[in-house]
Amino acid sequence: LFRDALAHLSRICRVIKLPRGNCLLIGVGGSGRQSISRLACYICEFKVFMIEISKSYRYNDFREDLKKLFEMAGAKNQPTVFLFNDSQIVEEFFLEDINCLLGSGEVPGLFAPDEVSNYRELMRNEARAAGMEETPTVLWQLFIERCRQNLHLILCMSPIGEAFRTRVRMFPNLVNCCTIDWFPAWSNEALQEVSLKFLNESTNQNLKEATQGVSNIFAVVHTSVIDSTARMLQELKRNNYVTPTNFLELVKVYLSVLTQKQKELEDQIFKFRNGIEKLDNSREQVEVMSQELEVKKKEVSVAQKECEEMLVVIVRDRKIVDEQQRSIQAESEKVQREEAETQKIADDAQKDLDEALPALSAAEEALNALNKKDLSEIKAYAKPPPLVEMVMEAVMVLRKGQSSWEEAKKELGNPSFLSELINYDKDANLNESMLSKVSKYTSKPEFDPEQVGKQSGAAKSLCLWVRAMVVYGRVAKNVAPKKAKLKAAMDSLVKKRSQLKAAQDDLQEVTDKMLALKNKYDESVGLKERLMNESAELEAKLDRAQR
Repeated sequence: LFRDALAHLSRICRVIKLPRGNCLLIGVGGSGRQSISRLACYICEFKVFMIEISKSYRYNDFREDLKKLFEMAGAKNQPTVFLFNDSQIVEEFFLEDINCLLGSGEVPGLFAPDEVSNYRELMRNEARAAGMEETPTVLWQLFIERCRQNLHLILCMSPIGEAFRTRVRMFPNLVNCCTIDWFPAWSNEALQEVSLKFLNESTNQNLKEATQGVSNIFAVVHTSVIDSTARMLQELKRNNYVTPTNFLELVKVYLSVLTQKQKELEDQIFKFRNGIEKLDNSREQVEVMSQELEVKKKEVSVAQKECEEMLVVIVRDRKIVDEQQRSIQAESEKVQREEAETQKIADDAQKDLDEALPALSAAEEALNALNKKDLSEIKAYAKPPPLVEMVMEAVMVLRKGQSSWEEAKKELGNPSFLSELINYDKDANLNESMLSKVSKYTSKPEFDPEQVGKQSGAAKSLCLWVRAMVVYGRVAKNVAPKKAKLKAAMDSLVKKRSQLKAAQDDLQEVTDKMLALKNKYDESVGLKERLMNESAELEAKLDRAQR
């Protein structure tokens, strides 16, 4: 605080400490009236009360705030300062109430009867302790006296214009009941001290030496404007008010511009340092990239050579694979033709065999229908019927046994007789000699299953079997050459298939090898292209870095 501010502070503290002490602070806006008043209240440990102005704030709101003020000073017995300035005068009725408050300590019609009664009851104990009468008038006067002791008004007014003179004439208690303290324009010393304080708080250590000179310039500028304003009033009869607020705004604008310029300078310094670091890093990166470029060029050369060598091997292997593929294709077509011819032979032989299959199936069904009882029926004959005997002899011939009834009866007693007939080895036993022997029986007209069946049902089934064997034997005789031819063809086909499979396996092995080589070649080409791209990119970076 400069010397003049300390004088105002001391004066305000001395006044508000006096009983019923009130102040009228007269000065232009920004001269420090409210700030110094708040500091004085803090020193004296008084509560500061101010109204809050809004768009809808009117006289009734003001009276409600006055009630709060009386509540603090009277009901709560708290030392309070009512700080009020002329910018808060929304209606002139405000000053009328303040004028009454300064003169008599109360505002007429402020409290309702019930509120007055409450405050009287609040003061009853104090009146009783002081030995005073407890009449309503005495109690109310005691409440008003407490309020006047605790309540102090500090009114901040501006002398500019006709409004101040008019208000002083209309409300004389503003002057009569208040100690007047004039706040003149700040002295040159005050201007320098205030500006120097702002500069020291806002500037860095490097600018401390220049702050004294800058503060002197501020003071000179402000005083020169005041002098020019006085000359303008004298010459042009026009008022131009220059207040301490204008001076503080000047200092704040300067500090704002100074901060902005400092930031711009710091940004430029940062950019410069960053650029230097980038250049240093670029130089180091250029050296590293130069070394990497030499390595990449060598790697590209090696990859190029490997690709060329692998390409030669791939072309050579491709020719071998193509030749093998053509050879295997021709062999495959030849094998397919032989398969077709072999299948034709097999189909021809099967066609002949199919002629004997119905007779064989009928004979097997007839044999399956026989059981031991049927065989015992034949065996029971002491002397069988001629046709039954003839059938049994034919059966014995096929079984390579003695063709007699006695031998046949023995075989009928064999438990596996029927199963041996069913599983009879036709291909091994039905040769030319066997067919000639059996034909002696089957060629007879009476060797007919229907005629035999009239004498014995079991003999009929055996007759069907014998005839089926003869039919199969004759068919097999014709099919035998075809089977031999088919077997030879199948053996040749199996051999050629084996050879074809081996060739295909060899081809697959070579193909896999070639594919593996091609994949390796593709990887090498990709590696070469990647290395070439990296090399080109490094060369471009080096070119840009050297510009």
